[in-house]
Amino acid sequence: MGRKRTIDRDELMAAIERVARRSGITGLSIDAVAKEAGISKSSVVYDCESKAGLLAAFIRHKMAQHQARFVEIRARREGEPNARLRALIDEYRRVPTDEELDMALLVSASMGEHAECREIMREKLASDAETVAAQAADRRRMLMALLTLHGMAFLEYFGFHRFDQETRDEILDELMAVAESDPGAAGD
Repeated sequence: MGRKRTIDRDELMAAIERVARRSGITGLSIDAVAKEAGISKSSVVYDCESKAGLLAAFIRHKMAQHQARFVEIRARREGEPNARLRALIDEYRRVPTDEELDMALLVSASMGEHAECREIMREKLASDAETVAAQAADRRRMLMALLTLHGMAFLEYFGFHRFDQETRDEILDELMAVAESDPGAAGD
């Protein structure tokens, strides 16, 4: 019996992740993913078209998973001043797992090779900045808080520094105080 011609999208994303973890971005290929998933190469080509398409689909999949988790956090802050910034601060209270750190490095490597992957991440970060700025009475100050928050996340996700819980909480508490002190800020 031959390989399956089609595959569930989540199974395809899991195969991409397994290959990327095992072989890195350089070892990621349509052939390797098809073999890992047990499907035909033409099925992978149909779904993703190219290696860049594999990576872009994987990044979109990971971002959708992240957004699904973030919906609940955002809902708790709905209607509050600087709601997006507050929700992002809440989100960063959770220490990233080793698996998330590994995925961040894989995503980062893909951004270096493929413009489409960079564009996906650029759009997400630009959206955060635009929303934070639109909700703020003191745009500059709230964008500086967002920059601090993203800087903290990048240090951790790219393996440059891990914050101990006490330091992490102190930084995030100060950023929350900044978000809460913005007079006249809008909610979601």
